[in-house]
Amino acid sequence: MNYFVIDFEFTFYKKPVGRPRGFFNEIIEAGAVLLDSQGTATGNMHVFVKPHFYPRQAKDAFDFCMITEKEMKHAIEFPEMVKQISALYMPGNCYFVTWGDEDFRVLDTGCKRHGIANPVRQEDCLDLALAYKLWKDDSYTTGLKAASETLEVDAAGLWHTAYDDACNTGKVLFKMIEKGWNLDDFLIAQTMENQ
Repeated sequence: MNYFVIDFEFTFYKKPVGRPRGFFNEIIEAGAVLLDSQGTATGNMHVFVKPHFYPRQAKDAFDFCMITEKEMKHAIEFPEMVKQISALYMPGNCYFVTWGDEDFRVLDTGCKRHGIANPVRQEDCLDLALAYKLWKDDSYTTGLKAASETLEVDAAGLWHTAYDDACNTGKVLFKMIEKGWNLDDFLIAQTMENQ
């Protein structure tokens, strides 16, 4: 099995009033790296994505993620991003690895709102934040940066930028494997956690 490690940055609405009716988080940046079973990168993607439904509400997210107007001028539409994911992610042949379960939900909601099929199978999803929590027997979910520091991962780039976070998540994954984390044990524990 390969590992398709992905991170999304997306819009949010935190103000106490004025939330648009039907608002949902829209992906504005996607970064991913495809790793083989040895941790070697065999593909990657990094795109900015136009917020289609609620563009006026995206400014706070742009600021938080350090996304510039110049970068958004080269942004693609959501369905094009999904095509790029489909070109790298192979259902049943690779895990869809994220730090937390929010990335899959945001992708799934976006696909539904755009009226297109989600190419990612739920059974291929690997929530590495949950894996780390169970492995460490923690009562809380650790952030990616803190996990990287604890594991002494050689993290690179800027936090909260999609491609860098995806690459660092991949590094954490293989550091966990190196330190004895077992994927099969986690899959059994994850099944029990979801029941």
